[in-house]
Amino acid sequence: MQRIDSATVSVALHGKASTRLIEARAQASLAEGTLMRRAGESVARLAIAIAPHARRVWIAAGPGNNGGDGLEAAIGLKQSGKDVGVWLIADAAALPVDAAAALKRAQQAGISIDTPAGVLSRHDIAIDALLGVGGSRAPQGALAETVRQLNALACPVLAVDTPSGLDVDTGQPFGADCVRAQHTLALLTLKPGLYTAAGRDHAGSVWLERLGIESVDEPGDAILVGTGACRSSGNARRHSMNKG
Repeated sequence: MQRIDSATVSVALHGKASTRLIEARAQASLAEGTLMRRAGESVARLAIAIAPHARRVWIAAGPGNNGGDGLEAAIGLKQSGKDVGVWLIADAAALPVDAAAALKRAQQAGISIDTPAGVLSRHDIAIDALLGVGGSRAPQGALAETVRQLNALACPVLAVDTPSGLDVDTGQPFGADCVRAQHTLALLTLKPGLYTAAGRDHAGSVWLERLGIESVDEPGDAILVGTGACRSSGNARRHSMNKG
């Protein structure tokens, strides 16, 4: 897992279409459910690192694989001794295969799947696993209401892959309801929308987890260049230098 900050030298950014291609190739090379389990484990590790003293973790899970990532994270957090509650906004019978399997494992682990946020202290943490890169329009109904609940919490919010309601290609919210996360864990790829338009305000600190897929053949749609690139260029200015 890598924190992406100003010291980053350079890293490729992949939009929704190219990320989907990379994900499909990775899925084809691994056993069923492997990527989702790796994603959940990574989310759980980062949540504990962000809020080591959290007693409660609330996970808002949506109807797709992003929700499945959240369910896998719930299992890992429960095993770490956290009080975990999941608010699942989905028809369990209509979940994708991997997400349905994650739901079954979470239930077997004794995790409550219909837990409202309740009262979370500033030391606790909430996880946004509502939409991810699958979002293509403004959240509606229960999804929109849950986004508003996440934004009203006193504790930090960790977004899985991308803040729900944010266009990962442009960095523009699809509508008025878009998660404002303090941390975002990008999975497999970094998305351009985390760094453009309003993306930085909604993503907070960005982390990248490649889920064991270190070699990506798909060319990036853009490149993020940090100040580390300037320092590594060999032309660093001396402290005594001046414009004159």
